[in-house]
Amino acid sequence: MLYFAYASNLNQAQMKRWCPASRFVKVACLEGYRFVYDGYSVPWDGAVGNIVKSETERVWGAVFDITERDRLTLDAFEGYPRHYERLEVEVRDRDGRTDRVMTYGRTGRAAGQPHPDYEKVVLDGARECGLPEDYVDKALRVPRL
Repeated sequence: MLYFAYASNLNQAQMKRWCPASRFVKVACLEGYRFVYDGYSVPWDGAVGNIVKSETERVWGAVFDITERDRLTLDAFEGYPRHYERLEVEVRDRDGRTDRVMTYGRTGRAAGQPHPDYEKVVLDGARECGLPEDYVDKALRVPRL
């Protein structure tokens, strides 16, 4: 089963901890959504990554091949179905190939600041996976005052 990661699960060490059988496949983008830090996570002490519909934007992320057991672990980690919904979406890789993948999203909440440790996990994962640097700077990096 293919899973699209776009926030802290971009971090391959975190993915291996939650989903030991997972395998990174490729970088891809999800059209019609944008990445936001919103809501509040008690374990992370701040806003966390989410995707919300947007006619003109896209979310870059990583496609992982996961097992059914991995999916059940991710369901628990993501708080499905209480906090996040499981979504089936189509992503496009850099070569223009499309895949139907599973990901998680929830109704958007008030934008917020992620804890610096959470942001670092997301940024480290984005670099590991090779997401476009301009996207990382614009969408994932929180502007500091």
